[in-house]
Amino acid sequence: MSIKRFIDDTSGLATVEYIVGAAVVLGTLVIGVTSWNNGLVARLESLVTQMQAVR
Repeated sequence: MSIKRFIDDTSGLATVEYIVGAAVVLGTLVIGVTSWNNGLVARLESLVTQMQAVR
């Protein structure tokens, strides 16, 4: 009987949804910042290489 009551109880569902939503947002943010940082590093390395060629 307690298993049926646990399955029918949806009060904890909102908390799980918030946790999953926060994880998705955080994961997307981490991926975006990481890819932006990798692109920035590549551009800076390119600029340094060009500056060394000018010398």
